[in-house]
Amino acid sequence: MNIHEIIMKLLIEQPFYGYVASTVTLVESKNIETIKMASIPNLKINYNPDWFESLPNDQKIGVVLHELLHVIFMHQYRRMNREIMLWSVACDMAVNEMITPRYLTKDAITVNIIANKLKRKIEQNRNAEYYYDIITDVDDQICLVGLEGDSILVFEGGQNLRVNKLSDETASSMEINALKHNLAQTLEQASSEGEVPSEIEDSVDEVYKDLRVNWRIILKRFLTGKGKIVVRKSYKRQSRRYDNLPGTKRSIGVNALLAIDESGSISDSKVKEFYGELQNINKITGVSIVVTRFDMECSIPVPLNKFIVDNKREKRGGTDFRPIFKLADELKIPFVIIFTDGDGEAPVSVNQKTLWVLTKNAKKPADFGVCVTFEG
Repeated sequence: MNIHEIIMKLLIEQPFYGYVASTVTLVESKNIETIKMASIPNLKINYNPDWFESLPNDQKIGVVLHELLHVIFMHQYRRMNREIMLWSVACDMAVNEMITPRYLTKDAITVNIIANKLKRKIEQNRNAEYYYDIITDVDDQICLVGLEGDSILVFEGGQNLRVNKLSDETASSMEINALKHNLAQTLEQASSEGEVPSEIEDSVDEVYKDLRVNWRIILKRFLTGKGKIVVRKSYKRQSRRYDNLPGTKRSIGVNALLAIDESGSISDSKVKEFYGELQNINKITGVSIVVTRFDMECSIPVPLNKFIVDNKREKRGGTDFRPIFKLADELKIPFVIIFTDGDGEAPVSVNQKTLWVLTKNAKKPADFGVCVTFEG
């Protein structure tokens, strides 16, 4: 497979990485030995096509994932005053932990290999800063032999590992912030679709926590993206300015069903937090919202403004999401918002656009719909 086919395979089989890869420009270059990612002003993968084609297909996937992960974690811009080759080793240790071993090249730097060679315990799935502190503490046991651009990490016993030197391109703080914002938007989209792999989710959150889009903004976008006031001609309302011409009738552009989980797995305090958001949701214009409570069944839906007045908890049973969509079908409502902990049975497919507003650490209960994390 060529590199374009590898990107397509990622889009299909590993959508999280596909989201990022789809924003990258691929550039063939015989001036580099292997592969390099550049990020300023735009994301580019520069690669030697002869070297790339010589790899087994699994390793082709691995080297692309490797470069994407360096960019996702902003490694070259977190170096500060650290020695670049040792920092490159630490970053390789961090990203290779997140790649399935069969995708790694035979000379890939991994935590297990470094730990065995140094004869010390090194925790797995940590960030590059942690690994840098480890290897600088024992730098007398590590020998780096320089090549042009890259280095070889040499150990006693003859095992050599290639260190792919991180790019040391310079960038202004404005350019770095722009890159981070662009990546954050891409990752937010992947996260909303539930595509971020669980093994790297916490690490991603740590890097982009200051740029995460507030869940309320996503909720508003979900409702107002098509929630425009519709103005249509109506002969039931005659024009006030011209006789015998139709007037106009203004109507709500979106009808939505908001379902609040009151099942036994939801605490009273969390239900109150859900209720507390209704005042803000009620301020969103261009939307007609009815609210239902649910556990195994749905309560009779009532308009949002009326529900806000009378919002006492009524249910504490099990959880079944299917009655929500049955109710939406009966009411011919195209948008559904569900406040829940995600623990329950969901249908395989539905007719509605769905927004799951999940409590922290909850898992998406179905393949369909968009997810946001509820934070009161």
